[in-house]
Amino acid sequence: MLTDARKGVKHGSNRRRGRTPYVAVGLHPVAAFLEARPGDVEGVLATRESRAQIEHLAAEAGLRVESSDPRTLEALAGGAAHQGVVAIGRPPPAWELDQLLARGPEFVVVLDGLTDPRNVGAVLRSAEATGAGGILVARDRAPGLTPALVKASAGAVEWLPIVRVTNLARSLATLRSAGFWIVGLDAAGDLDLGAPAAFPGLPAALVLGAEGAGLRPLVRRGCDRLLRIPMRGRTESLNVSVAAGIGLWELARLREAGRS
Repeated sequence: MLTDARKGVKHGSNRRRGRTPYVAVGLHPVAAFLEARPGDVEGVLATRESRAQIEHLAAEAGLRVESSDPRTLEALAGGAAHQGVVAIGRPPPAWELDQLLARGPEFVVVLDGLTDPRNVGAVLRSAEATGAGGILVARDRAPGLTPALVKASAGAVEWLPIVRVTNLARSLATLRSAGFWIVGLDAAGDLDLGAPAAFPGLPAALVLGAEGAGLRPLVRRGCDRLLRIPMRGRTESLNVSVAAGIGLWELARLREAGRS
């Protein structure tokens, strides 16, 4: 059994209450879970070899680490690389768009139809690393917080607000009304991403579509500007998470220039 040293909570309680358990896998995601929301962690498992790497953080959260075998961890991780460490508990709290806007973010990310959890997790990682205020996804066109997504985010799911909206196009209109420039990344964009004044200003929303399909027409029409990433070599396209990172660093550069 996985027992919380403070409350005696067992990790099976998620299933008994009918909820899908939130599973953080790997050293960085588990460490972020323990640091950000220790009260939501219901149990920590680790192999004998990896136990020492997480035991001190678990102790600070009032938790004991249960020794486990790799096969058990692999089953919980669902194929994600667990590095010998898994934590189980409650998922991060859901955010509403008005809550996010109340924080006054300088830029946010909007994902239109990205369904691969590893790509979404990688975008979350870049967004958090560059200081984005949050991320918007369509409720019915985005993956849940699966172990693969949590692992790919390297802990960013614990720090970055995630807003799931019913209508992405309507949410873009809400952002525009709040003063945001809506900028989409698109291979057929009007300007190069690095061109002077490519981004009209801040606050801004960086909109990315799914690989292959790109931005849906309604979402595309909701953008104030479409930017393309100039490709100088023979490669014709980039992975969407790489493209997101490039766009986010441009926004971070714009933010820093405005502060200097």
